[in-house]
Amino acid sequence: MSSGCSCPKCQECCRREPGWFAPHELSTAAAFLNVTEDEFVKRFCVWHDEGGRSILAPATKPWSTECVFLNRQGLCDIHVVKPYECRKVFGCKGPSRHRRIREIIARMWT
Repeated sequence: MSSGCSCPKCQECCRREPGWFAPHELSTAAAFLNVTEDEFVKRFCVWHDEGGRSILAPATKPWSTECVFLNRQGLCDIHVVKPYECRKVFGCKGPSRHRRIREIIARMWT
């Protein structure tokens, strides 16, 4: 698993919009937080409609676009089990990679 990047551009991604989970990651993230998968989805996630596909991502904090798992130090509270998109996309690498990764994730949800 990638350790990720914590530069300001990458942290900005977490402040702007949470990354998408791949379907197989839900049980691992739920176990990491010691909750059931259903509870994890209800408490910490939102569904996105992308071209007729429903895709799960972390929720945002109230009145914010910031990922619910981004802590005050600018780090991810679920870093070791963070969403697929968060592991693969780095804000400092440019938007074209971001689009390709989202296409891959969307296909996983069909």
